[in-house]
Amino acid sequence: MKKQSAPLRRPGSCSLATSLLLAGTLSTQAQVFNPGFESPVFRAESPVGSWFPFQSNPQTGAANSVDSPRSGNQSLLLSIFGVPDSFAGVVQEFRNLQPGVEYTFSGWHAAAEVPVGVQVEIRIEWRNSLTDTEVSRTPNLSPVSLGAYDAFAITAEVPADANAARLVLAVQSFLPGDVHTGSFHFDDVSFASVPEPGTYALLAGTGLAGFALLRRRNRRTG
Repeated sequence: MKKQSAPLRRPGSCSLATSLLLAGTLSTQAQVFNPGFESPVFRAESPVGSWFPFQSNPQTGAANSVDSPRSGNQSLLLSIFGVPDSFAGVVQEFRNLQPGVEYTFSGWHAAAEVPVGVQVEIRIEWRNSLTDTEVSRTPNLSPVSLGAYDAFAITAEVPADANAARLVLAVQSFLPGDVHTGSFHFDDVSFASVPEPGTYALLAGTGLAGFALLRRRNRRTG
């Protein structure tokens, strides 16, 4: 009986199972609902699966804007109009996360005007969805970008006892001074897991290892 030879495989090729694993590993930012704020931001029943707006008073705002999108037709605009000790923002929650896994929360921001007495606050709030309690949160990221959009990124590990993350984009006017006015655009938001080192061994020979390493480095330095 003639022995059948194994099918030839080109160097750098991978099986269907491996391809699916790589696709799931390298493309997880699609989890975010309405990442470009093309759909209306509205007050839903909960922040799970939607951007949930909040604001402290009528002189603050959290809404879509067609004025200066980075891409598409709209962006998110967070504003405070001359009121101290106020805040406004949006939050979106993700569940079924595994402790010990790193995630990167990233996107783009730009000031619509020179802010006075108003500060951006970007953070991840780690939560336990079973007890509906906060476990911890990352330090606030408070970037300032005038005119053109700049990128922001926070990379952090899911802590023990947490299985959920709330992404928070907010502005606040708890700063000293007599004037508190500022508006900020946000657009093209993502929330993606960071591949573990073992994943790079799998990527070796597929031609994607260098791409993944570069992607991981950019997340940490973005």
